Amino acid sequence: MYFEEQLIQDIKAGNTVSLEKGLLIISGLHTEGEIETYKQKLAQIHKGFIERLTSKSPLSLSSTRNYMRTSMAKWLFEYLWNTKPRRCNGNFLLKDVIDAQLSPNINQKVGSCVGLTSLYTVLGLREGLNLTILVSGSHVVNRLTIDSNNLLNIDNTDSLGFDCQIKEEDFLEYPPVKLIANVLNSRGMAWERADNLERAKEDYEKAIEVNPDYANAYNNRGNIKSKQRDYGGAVADYNRAIGLNGLFVEAHFNRGIARENLGDLTGTIQDFSRAIELDSEYGDAYFRRGNVKERLGDYAGALSDFDRVLEIDPESANKVLKFRDHVATLKKATQKSS
Repeated sequence: MYFEEQLIQDIKAGNTVSLEKGLLIISGLHTEGEIETYKQKLAQIHKGFIERLTSKSPLSLSSTRNYMRTSMAKWLFEYLWNTKPRRCNGNFLLKDVIDAQLSPNINQKVGSCVGLTSLYTVLGLREGLNLTILVSGSHVVNRLTIDSNNLLNIDNTDSLGFDCQIKEEDFLEYPPVKLIANVLNSRGMAWERADNLERAKEDYEKAIEVNPDYANAYNNRGNIKSKQRDYGGAVADYNRAIGLNGLFVEAHFNRGIARENLGDLTGTIQDFSRAIELDSEYGDAYFRRGNVKERLGDYAGALSDFDRVLEIDPESANKVLKFRDHVATLKKATQKSS
């Protein structure tokens, strides 16, 4: 773990680090020899792109690099998609993405949004492209800056994702090195799925060290704290996530759950309501808000929320109807007694 610890300390100190090497270290490579092997594999991918480019372009490579940055970026994007047209799977470590990209199987899937963005970024930086990353609550894409008036967004999970349109307000922009935080966050999520909460928490904390403004990592660390019944600590992390990204739907929802466990039902209703404002199809938020309204004696409001869940997800009827029927019975009893 020495390389990884040193990498994180260098980033925290503001030292210049190689994104390429950093992503390989986070992939689990522990020696200079292993890292060099994968740098050579990256060079192999890059060489394939250059050979394809020079075989088709009537212009010299130097002219293309100097004057046709947008075209160079697009050709790189298209090269990766053409060589592996079924690109998307769960690989987020650059090492695994490189191996998949080099696989002779054309149908080999390559990576997640984090993994594919990592590959495009390191190759693009080799070509001198001015790339940053844009991060939302659930996605990461590239941004290519041509000049102050020309910005292009690149979604590496979509074959039509070059110069794509996104909801700008949902994304925060970071320098490329912050991709290391995204990978650590993804690694934490993998540990969490394996029920290793301590390792997951460690990786979320490392992600925060690399990028103290990374809302996703705070949200995910909050989820670990919530699972460990540290609801106060969880709320603090959700507060941080929401402070960084007020449109982070899941952070509002998760904070509502933590507040419910703390007995703050008013705050719970506020959080679930805000999640619904941001996503009117958020069935779980309606369902949980309905249960809290029932606890507060707002039976009409609870019934309305349960009905909305059934509209959004009719297949949830088996779960929802028993709660709805119970609340309907309580409402009738209240009306009779009054």
